[in-house]
Amino acid sequence: MSSVVIIIISIFLFYLYIKEMRKTKFTTKEIVTIAMFSSISFILYMIHFIKYPQGGGITLFSMLPTMLLAILYGRCAGVTGGMIFGLLKLLNGIYIVHPAQFILDYLLSTMALGLAGEFGRERKKDIVKGCLFATSLSVLVNIISGVVFFGQYAPEGMNVVVYSSIYNISSAGVEGVLATIIIALLPINRFKKVLKLSSN
Repeated sequence: MSSVVIIIISIFLFYLYIKEMRKTKFTTKEIVTIAMFSSISFILYMIHFIKYPQGGGITLFSMLPTMLLAILYGRCAGVTGGMIFGLLKLLNGIYIVHPAQFILDYLLSTMALGLAGEFGRERKKDIVKGCLFATSLSVLVNIISGVVFFGQYAPEGMNVVVYSSIYNISSAGVEGVLATIIIALLPINRFKKVLKLSSN
């Protein structure tokens, strides 16, 4: 039942994404940039500081390029880059127990990173709030996946929600916070001037 609910919600979210995509016209430069940032995310994803036994862990800031893409080019570019990043993960091996789990772990969790600019893309405090918001959504998606599909890995006697929360917050959550700190230190507005991006 939970899998059906996840798929229905996912279909609705993809409907909203496609609806926004129809209103957005990417230039050739933007398409190349999205592909480049997604590829960088995947390359960084291949480098692990810490690797967990059931998958996941802390990588070399693989979340950062997708969040930065959203801050520089907007939500649609960020979400698209996140989706491409998620699909590129399949090249590193795939572990699927259910179609809903695939959607959660390989699509929605990385697409959520594309919402890093939702609180504003100019002031540093708004950018930080957006990055933490995107990280929280991404981790929440992973927690839901862990609860529904990987509860059998929880130690005996431990609540599966607690287990999944600890597992994902200590990996993707930590990485997202570290990526946010790095983004907070970057000269975002200078990047925009170099890239000749308008402020919107």
